[in-house]
Amino acid sequence: MSTPRRYRSLVALLAVSVAPTAMAIEPIPSTPGWRGFVVAGGGYVDLKSNLVAGNNLIDIGQPVISSVTQRPQSDDTFHPLVTGEVNYTFGNGWQAFFGTSLEDAVTLDGVTQLGARKDMGSAGVLQGGFLFSGIPTQVWEDPYAEGVQRHETDRESTGLRLRWDRVLGTALELTFSYRDISIDTERSGAGVTSVACDTACQDLLRRDGDQYHFDASYLFRLGEGQRHLVRPMIRYTIDDRDGEAISGDAYRVQLSYIFLGQGYNIASNVAFGSASQDASNPIFGRKTDSDRFAIDTTLFYRLPTASGRWQAVGSVLWGEDDSAVDFHDSEVTSVSVGLMYRFGARVPVAVPAEPQL
Repeated sequence: MSTPRRYRSLVALLAVSVAPTAMAIEPIPSTPGWRGFVVAGGGYVDLKSNLVAGNNLIDIGQPVISSVTQRPQSDDTFHPLVTGEVNYTFGNGWQAFFGTSLEDAVTLDGVTQLGARKDMGSAGVLQGGFLFSGIPTQVWEDPYAEGVQRHETDRESTGLRLRWDRVLGTALELTFSYRDISIDTERSGAGVTSVACDTACQDLLRRDGDQYHFDASYLFRLGEGQRHLVRPMIRYTIDDRDGEAISGDAYRVQLSYIFLGQGYNIASNVAFGSASQDASNPIFGRKTDSDRFAIDTTLFYRLPTASGRWQAVGSVLWGEDDSAVDFHDSEVTSVSVGLMYRFGARVPVAVPAEPQL
């Protein structure tokens, strides 16, 4: 899949981002040198959300709501698409990298990562990196403010990610991610007028805090030539926020499929999840527990150029968050197209090695 934008706002809030988990860590070349990819293009997104305000490049979402009983209204926009990663191989199985990986790009996760990978031979490939917001997501200072112009504020995150791919020579992949989430100006509940929300109420709605992800997935290669790649994945998330009504835990199960064709690849994902909050949202008097669902398909088509380095990329995604509280429902539909260019020395990959989309 390609990314409709370089920020996590849509699917992060939906928490149903679909990752092409059949794309594991690419093989580390045996020869030193610079390598990487860049993707540029554009897309269209239609969003229903009372929580999202876009990012520093894109405005989306409704700045005024009449009531906290209001269902999210649709808003749409066209947007640019620019992302990529550059890496350098030192030899002896070591590689340093910086940027947004394909795996993050297709999840709409604009996180930027600086880290290193090490091929441990039969033990697998280890990767570690520092995470930070490339283009911070923007949310509303007070998403519950009624009948007034809501103001935007940055939602930034920093953290780390540890990944162990091809665990002990198997097709198992394990990932742990930690993020410290910070809202520049947190005023949740201060502007609601239809419900009394004092300081204690507002404290329950604070969005700052920590987030932990634990992922496990396994890659199956099927069919003649092993061109059908299927990877089931399960994720468990702990949200330890300052506000108990925002804290909770969630799970997601996902099935990813990639077909490796002659000159083209197709990647599709379907994901379902559920989230449970630790405490009731004081504005609504109930927990904002939710069920999440998402589905997407992306086509990579190798262009007939002399270098063989150019690919056209097109992606379609739909996802929804069905909350127990209508105000917290979300739905997103996005379509994007772009060009991807790979630079540096090519890594010879033959099925059944890991696919290079």
